[in-house]
Amino acid sequence: MGNRIMHGYESDLAKALAEMAPRSVLAVGPHAAEAFTSYQAMNLESRLSYIAEGDWLAQVDACGQFDMVFLSEVLEHLGKPQASTLLSRLRDMHTKRLYALVPIGKAWLNHASHWEQNDLIGFGLELVNLYADRGRPVGLFKFDLHTYKVTPEWFNSKYWAHPALWDKH
Repeated sequence: MGNRIMHGYESDLAKALAEMAPRSVLAVGPHAAEAFTSYQAMNLESRLSYIAEGDWLAQVDACGQFDMVFLSEVLEHLGKPQASTLLSRLRDMHTKRLYALVPIGKAWLNHASHWEQNDLIGFGLELVNLYADRGRPVGLFKFDLHTYKVTPEWFNSKYWAHPALWDKH
């Protein structure tokens, strides 16, 4: 993907940045930090960390927590088990808001793993938008702990059993 990808995702990412105003961001991927150039220029107090290449899992394990993590051009270059571990670790240990830009489908040649929308939904991510890179789909997905698994209406105390009434006939 890299410089070849259509840059439609950048406006969706900029909108998310404006809404959440993260004070710390981790960009993971060879070109992932480029997506934050404008944001960082306008928000000098924010901290941008990035991992451009190498042993992704080892480097992520050395990181702390961030307000937001952006992952691009990584998952598809790892085997599915290793990519799944990286995605889970980022989501569970390093942020409450994760964004991932991922090529969708098997039309992508020379990728170590191929991803479908349902694969990413299985990790609790939701589709933000689909874009095209030379006619092939690329999805921007997000995980936000604050909106994940909203508590249903029926799950509140007015619907619970009332032990004080159990002995009444």
